Amino acid sequence: MNNRITDQDDEKVVFFFGAGASKSEGEITTNQLLEKSFKRFPSDDKVIMVKEYLKDIYNNKCDNSNIPTLEEVLGPIDIALQKQENMSTNWDVEKLTDLRDNLIYCICKILDENLQSPKGYHKKFVDNLLVMYPDLWKKCSFISLNYDILLDNELTKLVDSASNIDLNYGIQFRNNDWRNPREQNVRLLKLHGSLNWLYCPTCNSIKITPKEKGVMKIYTQSENCESDFCKGRSKQKPIVVPPTFTKAYGNPFLVSIWLQAEIVLQKATTVCFIGYSMPEADIHIQYLLKKSLFRQDGNKPKIIVVNPDPKNKTTHKRYQRLFGEVKYLQIGFEEFALQPDKYLHGSQKETEIEQAAESGRARKNFDSRIAESAITKKLVNTNYGGK
Repeated sequence: MNNRITDQDDEKVVFFFGAGASKSEGEITTNQLLEKSFKRFPSDDKVIMVKEYLKDIYNNKCDNSNIPTLEEVLGPIDIALQKQENMSTNWDVEKLTDLRDNLIYCICKILDENLQSPKGYHKKFVDNLLVMYPDLWKKCSFISLNYDILLDNELTKLVDSASNIDLNYGIQFRNNDWRNPREQNVRLLKLHGSLNWLYCPTCNSIKITPKEKGVMKIYTQSENCESDFCKGRSKQKPIVVPPTFTKAYGNPFLVSIWLQAEIVLQKATTVCFIGYSMPEADIHIQYLLKKSLFRQDGNKPKIIVVNPDPKNKTTHKRYQRLFGEVKYLQIGFEEFALQPDKYLHGSQKETEIEQAAESGRARKNFDSRIAESAITKKLVNTNYGGK
């Protein structure tokens, strides 16, 4: 396989964000969402309905950590709704529709309350990218599968900085306080939706709540669409594609975003996957990548994977099966964010040597502390007759 070797002047880097990037800031995984929702909001009516469903259909009392995952719960619900069948006499199609909305509510609510004080890795990442690429808007694009707005907030700040770069989501918003991006903009394409988007299915428009996870206003304030057509009479919905085996991407705004993601990936010289394990169930993502990263001339883009999972294990082998040769960095986003230039442009061998040296230094420091502790303990025993 021919990997593209390019001068940095011609470089086009796409950063592809998965849940692992947000986890570094203290975010919880999708497998924990229901468990955390039950613990934090036990008296919430929407949460109570979800628990009742798990008790009836899964014989699960939700009193331990062995709770079905969102994928396991949503999958059968989606199939029942597609077939317009009841799950039981108590859980008919209408009730299953409400239940599905309540499951998305659990996602939104737990993510809304989480990450109130992020650790700042997304900020460091964007700051360091600006040092690498003063013309960031020409060099870099971002694709994200995360609903949170950690990356959004840092990219939004660029318009007020010396770089004066607009954030471009690839869609047009109806609110006047959000300026359409100028030519100098950086793309953030969120394939699974976002917590700061409010969608109106009546006038088919979308509102953004900058730097705010405004989706909860739909639930807490019953905020309706204020457009000239709807005049506050139409209910809004979140655009959140939940973790299910039957993901639906039919929303017109998501369709536009996916098309633009394809174009961005077609032009990429490097694609850097951050905190994304490429699960087998994400067949739509795999299709997008295989189609967009094919090159007629065989000069394929460089693939970099940032993931703390062990090398030559499941995640690494999955990427190798899909892309052939990849540069696999066994590190978390928190480490990558501090020195993206080193990890992007250093060779695989150089990176591995440095990682091994760092691991050796850490081991040496650990052994030294153990030795010092043993000496101290021996002195104490000698002086005071301890055993």
